[in-house]
Amino acid sequence: MGISQTHGFWHSAVLTVRDWRRRRAAVNEIAALAPAEGDRVLGECGLSRPDFQRAMRHAFASTILLPEAMKAKGVDPIAFERRQPEWNRDMRRTCMLCAQRSRCSAQLATAEFNDTYQDFCPNSASLDALAADTPRP
Repeated sequence: MGISQTHGFWHSAVLTVRDWRRRRAAVNEIAALAPAEGDRVLGECGLSRPDFQRAMRHAFASTILLPEAMKAKGVDPIAFERRQPEWNRDMRRTCMLCAQRSRCSAQLATAEFNDTYQDFCPNSASLDALAADTPRP
């Protein structure tokens, strides 16, 4: 194994451990809340407890990828959330439950997302619609 391969392996291992810790922290944080408060917090994200538990099993579930995906498509995620809170919540829920989060994270990190997202992203139609409605400079 060459130096760059070894570095890549260790970098990937560090990211995986960091992700696992973040997911564990999120699960513990929700578990520490009173049931009604935990349900309220999850509800604000558009998630039920079973949805949250299922989402936390996926890699990078604790990483908020949707805003980065929107930015990659030229969409201001903050403005979109203000204008369309329910649509944003639905997209966030879809994103959190996606089994392709690891691939998405890698594609966003290498700026390949725009070339590949339609092959794997369950929010691709929404991202396309948003990008079509976003004026270009």
